[in-house]
Amino acid sequence: MKKKNIIYWAVALVLVLVTAYSTIHVHNARQVNDVKMQSESRKQAEEDAQQKRLLADQKKRLIKPASWDKPTLSGGYPDISKYAHAKKKEERIWIEVNLRKQRVYIRRGPYTLYTMYASVGKNYKKTKAYQCTPIGHFKIEKRRGVSYYDPTRGYGARYWTAFKDDGLYRFESVPFDENGKVIKAEAEKLGQKVTKKHNIKAYGSIRLSVPDAQWIEENIPAKTRVVIDSQDDKRDAWEYLKVD
Repeated sequence: MKKKNIIYWAVALVLVLVTAYSTIHVHNARQVNDVKMQSESRKQAEEDAQQKRLLADQKKRLIKPASWDKPTLSGGYPDISKYAHAKKKEERIWIEVNLRKQRVYIRRGPYTLYTMYASVGKNYKKTKAYQCTPIGHFKIEKRRGVSYYDPTRGYGARYWTAFKDDGLYRFESVPFDENGKVIKAEAEKLGQKVTKKHNIKAYGSIRLSVPDAQWIEENIPAKTRVVIDSQDDKRDAWEYLKVD
């Protein structure tokens, strides 16, 4: 009987120790999780504050009205060369195209470094397939150039940079005619609201002012990510990209 009692007491002691260990472990895990959540919350608050400051600065520098032969913002373009070999997603340069706002954003991780007026066709139900703007995630291609003219479409552009289908879809300037003169009726749509009646027939390409298109052609390297938002999606594109 004494031997059995010793065994019972030993088992009970083990159970008490296991319970105590489990309680301490759970408590510590909760503390670690709380610290992690607080850290993430502080980081998010700092990111939000920095993004707000950057956008407020760009709003002040916005040149109005939009002009096809001027940059979107005064004060010059951002120096992105220092991020050329960034490994972390938070440090990498990427481009967001917002159909709803008719804007292109040069971004580094969660931050917007530069805002550009854009003319982007919206994909209404009767939009022909070859005129649709591709929606989703893409990458800047190697193909680019200082000008082109397409007689089948009756216009060309300056400073083009491909992002899909080997040059079929591009960032490019507002359109120019065969004589090298800007097509004003189309250039005036830069940054303006698009409707079914006044849609941008750019065959899926993204139109910018000449200086903005030139900056992208000269500064954005191949393989840079491009995110084209759905016109109905109001979430920050970074939320998708950071988990992609």
